[in-house]
Amino acid sequence: MTATSAQSAWSSRFNRVSMRLLKAGIIGLLLLTLLAEMFSHGDNQKPPVHSWIAWVETAVSLFVIFVYYWYRPGRKRWIAAAAAASLAATLLDLIYDQGIRGVGTAELLALGLLMLFAVRHWDAAPGRWVAFATGTAVMLIGVARLYSNDLQSAAIGGTMLTAMAMTTVIGFGAYLRSLDKLRRETQEEVRRAERLELAREMHDFVAHHVTGMVVLAQAAQVTDTDPRKAFADIEGAGLAALASMRRMVTVLREEDSGGGVDPLGDLSQIEDLVERFSREGTDATCFISPELAGAVAPEIAATAHRVVREALTNVRKHARGASRVRVVVAAAGGKGLEVSVRDNGRPPKGRASGPLAQSGAGMGLVGLGERVDAVGGQLRAQPRPEGGWETAAWLPREIPESV
Repeated sequence: MTATSAQSAWSSRFNRVSMRLLKAGIIGLLLLTLLAEMFSHGDNQKPPVHSWIAWVETAVSLFVIFVYYWYRPGRKRWIAAAAAASLAATLLDLIYDQGIRGVGTAELLALGLLMLFAVRHWDAAPGRWVAFATGTAVMLIGVARLYSNDLQSAAIGGTMLTAMAMTTVIGFGAYLRSLDKLRRETQEEVRRAERLELAREMHDFVAHHVTGMVVLAQAAQVTDTDPRKAFADIEGAGLAALASMRRMVTVLREEDSGGGVDPLGDLSQIEDLVERFSREGTDATCFISPELAGAVAPEIAATAHRVVREALTNVRKHARGASRVRVVVAAAGGKGLEVSVRDNGRPPKGRASGPLAQSGAGMGLVGLGERVDAVGGQLRAQPRPEGGWETAAWLPREIPESV
């Protein structure tokens, strides 16, 4: 693994640890704030620990803090539950005022953090009303805490500060939401560019088959070939061209295809691909069977190139300590070929073993599997018994008529 990839992996681990420590620090601060609230009191006042309402508010505060700690995208309903519990506890405090300062600062801060998630995941279930409910809970706590001291000016000022804090959280949440939207738009733009690239490459595939038809027609004119055989050959080349075009048009129409399409390559470009990979510090070698030269359909050659490129990308990203990579493109039987990429690296933690269907592979291998299946081939990605990882694909040399 190169110094750049090692530095990237270390940076990723550092960011994860930093975020966990930050969240743990926030949770600790909230719990300390809650504990201080329960036992602090002014002159001639009892601490909130003597009030049953304060205990209810403490339970709600702990629940809100718990929701913040365990929140992940897709758990927005828990934010709604936390907001509802907070509203109920605050209204209970306002109705049954016992003359004792309540508990709510830690709850207020935790709800503010949940407000950020509610705004960021604005359109997620159960709906946008969760953000409004959480904002109402934040405002109500701020007003209740400040009005309990009967200081009108302090209440107004505190209400304004609370509104400003909530506005800041909403703005930050909206900013994060805009980043998510920008990322989605960028992905769509990349997909659109890839589809346009495929449209440009369609000419090469169709031209290959049409050129074959022209050659067959010219040969029939200057030789004693049986006309029926010549017409049959021309018909077969024409059907192959139509099938090739049909497959490409199908891919172009798949707006939401997750596999993606990249600029096409061929068998001769695989050696260049491996050579560029070896320049980055890994011992990478390549062997391509000579008998495959000129005997593989352009679509199959492009798929083989894609298999090697995706496998080498995964080696660079996931194979820890890989120092040797072997790429082999060999004939397999009379009508097929096998592409294999093997490394001696160690898989990262969490990388499952087993075939591709159970490997937990990312979208790269998923899309690659779809592309291999589309031309009548089979893909497998699995650990090797002697160590390392293998990505291999069996491909036909020509596109089957049934595909």
